[in-house]
Amino acid sequence: MEYGNLAYKEYYAPKTAKKPQPKKNVQKANAKARKRAVGYIAAIAVLALSAGFMISTFVAVHETKDEVAALEETLGDLQAQTSQKAFDLEHAIDLDEVEKIASERLGMQRPEKYQTIYVNVRREDEVQKTAREVEGLSKRIASGLGGIWSNIVEFFSIQ
Repeated sequence: MEYGNLAYKEYYAPKTAKKPQPKKNVQKANAKARKRAVGYIAAIAVLALSAGFMISTFVAVHETKDEVAALEETLGDLQAQTSQKAFDLEHAIDLDEVEKIASERLGMQRPEKYQTIYVNVRREDEVQKTAREVEGLSKRIASGLGGIWSNIVEFFSIQ
């Protein structure tokens, strides 16, 4: 209300109605926060599991490579022993001793000249076909694509 009198220092303004503040739904906000937290935890868990899987794969590959290297070293040692034993065996045989045992103990004797017969075997000309001629174009294309595929797999494999 306004009067024409200036004696009143108060100004009477009409009271405006306050707009109602929208009520914040605390439960919905908490539910959204929980869903977000569960999503973050799930993402972290998936990343941790995948990292663990990758690490275990690399460890398995490394252990397998170490085992292969050890087996190759053992194979080399065994091949060296085998070749040494074969060499020793070849040089351990004394042909004079073998002839002596054969003639004395087994009653064997060397053949006479008339007992030896030599035979000449006549050989005909031979034609050899290479695998390329036998296989044909389709086999060559298939083997070429297989080689490309094996190179791609080898490129992306864990080394």
